[in-house]
Amino acid sequence: MNKVILTLLIFLGSFSAHAATPDVDQARDSLNLIKELTPWPWEEPITPIFDNYLEADFDQFEGVEKSHYMVDELLMHKWGQSISEFVVLAELLYTFQPEDYQEKNRLVFDAAIAGLDIFRLSINELLLPHVPSYKLKQESLVRHFDGEGIVIAIFDLFDPVRLQEQRTQHPNIEAEVQFGDPITFLHGNTVIDIILDIAPKATIVPVSTESKTYNEAMAYLRYREDISVINMSRAFHITNDQLDTQFAEHLSAILQTKLFTKSLGNTGTDLEGENTDVRERLGLPPLGSFFTYDLDLIKAFLSGNQGRSGAKNLFFAINLQPFSNEVSLTATVPGYNDLAIKQSFAIAGDAVYSASSHNFESGSSFAAPQLAAISVLLFDMAEQHGLTREEAIERISQALKDTARHTRLGSHNMGMGFVDAHQTMAAIRQSSRR
Repeated sequence: MNKVILTLLIFLGSFSAHAATPDVDQARDSLNLIKELTPWPWEEPITPIFDNYLEADFDQFEGVEKSHYMVDELLMHKWGQSISEFVVLAELLYTFQPEDYQEKNRLVFDAAIAGLDIFRLSINELLLPHVPSYKLKQESLVRHFDGEGIVIAIFDLFDPVRLQEQRTQHPNIEAEVQFGDPITFLHGNTVIDIILDIAPKATIVPVSTESKTYNEAMAYLRYREDISVINMSRAFHITNDQLDTQFAEHLSAILQTKLFTKSLGNTGTDLEGENTDVRERLGLPPLGSFFTYDLDLIKAFLSGNQGRSGAKNLFFAINLQPFSNEVSLTATVPGYNDLAIKQSFAIAGDAVYSASSHNFESGSSFAAPQLAAISVLLFDMAEQHGLTREEAIERISQALKDTARHTRLGSHNMGMGFVDAHQTMAAIRQSSRR
């Protein structure tokens, strides 16, 4: 009975307790109860998080050094995701129990889940001030432009409940445009969070699809003329183990009138499937990602569109570690594919906070929308300078590449290099005066 009372108290306090110092004892009680009720059959990843937190000495550092300690050494930005993944699996295991058992223990189980979630939220709140913000040299651009009137489509998957919450907070988000019966996934909601962080008044068009209606979604994007930018954090469309020809045709046409940003991938390899430099240096084996097939699709599209007008308007995002000093351990890089190098930018997406998941998200999926949002602001600027859509696309595309900052890691890792929004803005302004 004492455990029941304890977990109920945890549950009732969940709406305010997460703002306090993380309570390991409370969280450990919740974890043990979850393991008992499921029952949990394997070694779990949460106890090491508790131990690492208790052993950490946060007061030994200040400023940037403290940020490096929390992010680079403790990897605290990954703790929340580990807890969330544990909770999802625990909830699934609980459903395997007899119905009368579930009903009898439901209140206690839910309270224990809430108690563990309080710890996750507290950890993320503690870490948030110490994680680097977007490193795009965007301060001046953000200060002068907000994306109002510029339409960006998000080709992704969404949680409709969270999307409705976002639409209530941001009336510039349109209703979701669905094709077929796509699965529910919070991924696209996080992409929206990132874009609105940078371009808060952009008009957002959420577009979701299942695999068999991919080309219907692409046709919609192709023929909706008010869209200036499209962000795609999904794989290209595959048919019979090859790039789908209709998809490729739609994308080629889209690139004539729109900028298109896409995540390069999270395979830990280059486009040829070879381990990245950082993984080789650390002696890490290949990731074996399910999405390695997308690498061949990207190469096929690039080679098939080489020299075509509009091809230059496709941008890929390479995911970097939080402080942008190294490629992410999971990132896909261009390698020595010259076509991909000329279309890729290096952006830190390995610890991006999401208001939708209340976690720090990682992956090139969260690097690409940063580039998309910068493009939206540049469209806003170009429009205010009286440029036509065609002029704006050409100048934004060229200026982003001309002003990218090269790095010691080389173009095979970093593509064109870091985005420098300030220099890009200056270059477009200068070209507009001619």
